Amino acid sequence: MEIYRYPKFKSAITAVTICPIGDLQWAGDEKDLAYDHLNEHIAGALKRPNPLFIGMGDYIDFASPSNRERLEQARLYDTAVKVISAATKDLVDEVYDKVLKPTTGKWIGLTQGHHHFPVSVKKGDDGAEHTLDSDVYLAKKLKAKYLDEFGFIRLEWPGGGQFHIVAYHGAGSSVFPWGPLNQLWRLVPNFHADLLLIGHQTKKAVAETDRLVFPVGGKSDHVTHMTIKMVGTGGWTKGYVAGRRTYISAGALSPVALGQPLIHLKPRLRKGVWEVGMTVEM
Repeated sequence: MEIYRYPKFKSAITAVTICPIGDLQWAGDEKDLAYDHLNEHIAGALKRPNPLFIGMGDYIDFASPSNRERLEQARLYDTAVKVISAATKDLVDEVYDKVLKPTTGKWIGLTQGHHHFPVSVKKGDDGAEHTLDSDVYLAKKLKAKYLDEFGFIRLEWPGGGQFHIVAYHGAGSSVFPWGPLNQLWRLVPNFHADLLLIGHQTKKAVAETDRLVFPVGGKSDHVTHMTIKMVGTGGWTKGYVAGRRTYISAGALSPVALGQPLIHLKPRLRKGVWEVGMTVEM
C-alpha cells in the first residue's frame, strides 16, 4: 500500500475533477479500444476544473500473472528476455504517446494492474541500464506517484477540508453490473475514505452510503453526514470486434461497459461547515 498526500489546494472552495483512467490494455492496435472515444474523454476531462487523473491499472495488455509465471518457468535466455522487455517498453511508450501524454503532470498517482512486465531503461550520464516494472516506468513518464497495488490518497484544502480516496485495480469477475461494488462494500467499514475506486471488471457502477458524524467539542448539536461513494471505473477495451475472434465473443460473454466516470468535487461552506460537494458523472 502507498499513502500519498497531494499538495494543498489554493482555497477552501477550489473545485477538483477526479479522473480515473485504466483498463486500456493497449496492445498496439487502435481497433482493440474505443480509441477515439478515449481520446475525446481525456480531452474533455482536461477542460474540467483542476483535473486530477488516477491510474486504475492494466494500461498495456502484457503480461498477465499466468504469462509472467510461465515465462519465468521457461528459463529463457537473456537475449529472449531482453527482446520481450524491449517490446513491453514499446507498448508503454506507445500508450503514452498516443493517449496519455496530454495528462502528464496532472496525476494523483497510478496503481498497478495485472498486466505489466519488467523493462530496461537508461539511467544517468553513463547510459547504464536498470530494470523497473512497466507500470513504474509509465508513472515516471507521466510524472505521477506510483501507488503500487493499493493507493490511499488525501486531498486537502485550506481551513481543514480533507477528502480521502481508496484506489486499487481489483480482481475477480461478475455477470452483474454492480459486481465491483460488492468488493468495495467490504472495505467501507475498514477505511476512513470518502471515495473508493476499483477497476478490472470493466463495469461502470456507483453506489453511496452515509455515515453520521457527531459534533466534537463545543456546544453545537449539529450532526453532519459523511457521504461515501463506491465507483467501478469501467475501461476502454472492446469485447466484441468486427472481423476478429476474441475470448469475449468466443465465450459469448457480456459486452464490457466502455468509458470511465468523472468525480466532481465542488467544496462549499454551509453555516461555517466545510462540505466537499461530491457528484459522479458516469
